[in-house]
Amino acid sequence: MAENEKRRLLLAAGGTGGHIWPALSFGSWINGRHPECEVGYICGSRPLELEIYRAAGVEPAVLPMEGSPLSGVGLRQRGRRLASLFSAYGAASGAIARFKPNAALLFGGYLSFPLIMACKRAGIRCAMHEQNARAGKVTRFAAKLGLDIYSGWKECLPLAPKDHLRTGVPVRDFELLSQREAWRKLVLSEEMPEGPKVVVFSGSLGSQSIKESICEIAASGEFLGWNFILPAVAEKMERRGGNVWLLPKVWEASLLYAAADMLVLRAGGSTLTEAGVLGIPALIIPWKGAADNHQYHNALSFVSENAGLIWTGDEGMDILASSLLRLKAMGRKGKGRGLYGQGNIICENLWSAVWSH
Repeated sequence: MAENEKRRLLLAAGGTGGHIWPALSFGSWINGRHPECEVGYICGSRPLELEIYRAAGVEPAVLPMEGSPLSGVGLRQRGRRLASLFSAYGAASGAIARFKPNAALLFGGYLSFPLIMACKRAGIRCAMHEQNARAGKVTRFAAKLGLDIYSGWKECLPLAPKDHLRTGVPVRDFELLSQREAWRKLVLSEEMPEGPKVVVFSGSLGSQSIKESICEIAASGEFLGWNFILPAVAEKMERRGGNVWLLPKVWEASLLYAAADMLVLRAGGSTLTEAGVLGIPALIIPWKGAADNHQYHNALSFVSENAGLIWTGDEGMDILASSLLRLKAMGRKGKGRGLYGQGNIICENLWSAVWSH
């Protein structure tokens, strides 16, 4: 297509924020850089999905699906999900007929099954974006069908290097406040204390174990002068032990990044990429329940190029403590390494790949 020719691009992402935020980030970048392209969105019917989209000011089309037809607890749930696949295919076909996209970019997860079939039937070119260093079931299925696979990391196992193109994971374009101003906004105008500021992300599904581990560490002698901020773990702001702040959900993620000297986070591809692009050293705790252990592979890919360490939880609290101290010693070494400052380049890469045919 010609550079400024009118076009429509359908972005499909559901499940958790790890799929949805990259789609929203790419769509926002397109709106700013390519106004000739109209962007449409489509998601599943889980309440969390709509909550994320609406927090970004986007109203997506919704498919009647709440999970993968390949998973589920018990025959009844699996049967219900399998039946929803057929109704979702019909809804996807209807959404495509109404929006009339020139192309569709699918961001993985269960939602992609019916979209792939509907796009093929309608003759719409579709491609997959894989945010993880180990490809999910749908991405592997799409690769076998011959779809283009755009990957977030240098590896996209078990695919061979020739079978995927690394573009990176699209991330939000943050304008960061000063650390002091971000702190004031996060903790209700309380004066910012001295000492390192550690922001702890536990993922959009939450994590009680990370919260408990951090609260235990924060109470030990060498960390009493540190400050730990944990968003999305409380109904309202709660202070623990003088140096732990438990916060409700914070949709303005730029405040959290601006407040952070260091991050503790799960190994979702989107959040890791944001840490790398912003150059913030990160201690990564991969979620063991992730399909095909993909979070561990993400963590390995991240630390090979960016300032970070891995703590799996099996090594014990002493290793967690020493890892945090090592992370502090890294300072701002994330700046100038790996993904640092690459946000716009990632979106440029993906845009070029989508329209290269």
